[in-house]
Amino acid sequence: ARIDASDIGQWRVDGSRWAALTILAAAAFVCLPRMFQVMVVENDDERHLQIASWAFPLYLMLMSLFVVPIAVTGLDLLPPGSNPDLFVLSLPLSEGQNGLAMLSFLGGFSSATSMVIVATLALSTMVSNHIVMPIFLAVRQGGASQSGDVRNVVILARRLSILLIIGLGYSYYRASGGSGALAAIGLISFGGVAQFLPALLGGIFWRGATRAGALSGLATGFALWMFTMLLPSFGEGVALSAGIFAEGVLGLGWLRPQALFGIEGLDPTVHAVVWSLSLNALVFGLVSIFTFPDPVERLQGAQFVNVLDHSRPTRSWTASVAGSEELMIMAQRILGAREAQVFFRHWAQRQGGAGTLPEPTPDFVQALERELAGAVGAATAHAMVAQIVGGASVSVQDLLAVADESAQMLEYSSQLEAKSRELVETAAQLRAANEKLTQLSLQKDNFLSQISHELRTPMTSIRSFSEILRDTDRLSAEDKTRYASIIHTEALRLTRLLDDLLDLSVLENGQVTLNLARCTLGDVLDHAVTTAQTGATRPLTIERDPAEENLGFLTDPDRLAQVFINLVTNAQKYCVSAAPRLRISTARHDGWIDVIFLDNGAGIAPQDRALVFEKFTRLMRTGDAGDGAGLGLSICREIMTRLGGHIDLVEGGDGTAFRVRLPAGQAEAPKARVGDMQRVG
Repeated sequence: ARIDASDIGQWRVDGSRWAALTILAAAAFVCLPRMFQVMVVENDDERHLQIASWAFPLYLMLMSLFVVPIAVTGLDLLPPGSNPDLFVLSLPLSEGQNGLAMLSFLGGFSSATSMVIVATLALSTMVSNHIVMPIFLAVRQGGASQSGDVRNVVILARRLSILLIIGLGYSYYRASGGSGALAAIGLISFGGVAQFLPALLGGIFWRGATRAGALSGLATGFALWMFTMLLPSFGEGVALSAGIFAEGVLGLGWLRPQALFGIEGLDPTVHAVVWSLSLNALVFGLVSIFTFPDPVERLQGAQFVNVLDHSRPTRSWTASVAGSEELMIMAQRILGAREAQVFFRHWAQRQGGAGTLPEPTPDFVQALERELAGAVGAATAHAMVAQIVGGASVSVQDLLAVADESAQMLEYSSQLEAKSRELVETAAQLRAANEKLTQLSLQKDNFLSQISHELRTPMTSIRSFSEILRDTDRLSAEDKTRYASIIHTEALRLTRLLDDLLDLSVLENGQVTLNLARCTLGDVLDHAVTTAQTGATRPLTIERDPAEENLGFLTDPDRLAQVFINLVTNAQKYCVSAAPRLRISTARHDGWIDVIFLDNGAGIAPQDRALVFEKFTRLMRTGDAGDGAGLGLSICREIMTRLGGHIDLVEGGDGTAFRVRLPAGQAEAPKARVGDMQRVG
């Protein structure tokens, strides 16, 4: 009835605080040293954990049933402001039940003492095993192989650690004023030990976790825990000044201990837990991702993450085999003579031997290391055994897992290198394509400018002279004839230019139709030479060997003759020599017919050789060279591409040499031609 009448059921529950306390309790259950001491160090049988997994939560639930009646009665009967931690003593005393109060005191004293003892022993064991012993072995000459009783060092380290831990606890009690509730002090402790949770879970379930990531996360988490939870517990003006509480570190409002990063309105416990654990886990994950584990970390990761896969005995590998005597000496110094002899005799009988020294098999070495770990810690035991054995005992499955991981990483690295090469090649291709597009854009602009100029020049002449003929009545018949001749010449020039442009456009777009026919090279050259020299204004001696030209093949004779005519015409226009001469030679090899046009002119400058086949290129202006538009060689190149051959500029000594290469196909020699050198000119 008292519980029903109490207003405790009307109290507002802060959901965020309840969630934070639940997280802290779960983290404390996993990470507190005293829990590790009870569940692992003092646990002789792994099967006990199966019972504890349901018995311990049931025990906690049953104990919680007494909390509500005591709390309701204490709030109802005791004066306001009474310490809730002392309700179990204050209630019997207020009702005159001194005997019950004594029993409660003895029970509380017993539980508090046992908690202090277990927690202090667990912490002292950790200090001696993981701090003192590694330092002792590092500074001691000879390490574990040196004779001497290590037990004395372990015992002394643990005794001093116990005194130091209890002294630090009492110092905190005095520094914090001694008025804080036990639950509040416990929450601060829970918040500190919870910083081990991200690294602990990451090391068990994530093979990518690294030592650097764990240390970075722990450093971040503990720094935030101290700033937001531990130091504020001393009160204002003790560890942190009132100015820091109000204005933040260095006057920065987002660095206030209970309003970190500008987040206000949260319960102090919730605030500290959220920031410390979240940033701890974040830094742990990021640093682990960007750092690479060393071989020892990778082996440990394989053993921890795949621990369920290794539940059955597996074959092990050891770098070398140690003598049983050396291991016995080391075990006696750590465990004591009697305990070491019992352990060794048990293993000797297990192996089927009659003596007291077992064979130093990998299984025995691992068991000995686990036994020593209970006295000096896993790290120290591993270091001492490894120093004698000469290597670490590693599961073959772990080695295979690490080897497989290394192979996968090498393959992934190779794939990354291949992708990098592909990206480099793609980037180079993109740069080349961009440069090509830039060149094409410039060529387009130049083409438009050139074609505009080439079209405007004859049209301007035609318009000017036609206006003279139209507007001038006093022209003589001779002037009229001369002006009409100029108009006719410019019209022909304009027609040739338009024909060349149309021809080039058709060839470049692949719209040309080839009229293939079987012909002889000599006949095509005869037609080309005759056509080119008809109406020529400059003399040109052409040297040919009809015997070389006695080749029959399949081609378009008109298009091929167009190429030859252009080359002969260029020689007539551009060959700068007192006696211009052009030699046409023919050769056949490797399925090709090469026709070389070599003049005795000044040749083409090396810097201009790459431009001769570009549109509107006129490198020399000699004789009547200005009549051309610079499209002839571009048309020749397109024609030869369509005929399955090509044309290029080759080394010709002092003159200019063009090579026309034709596919021979089924070339044949029809009828004999005159074999003497033929001169035309």
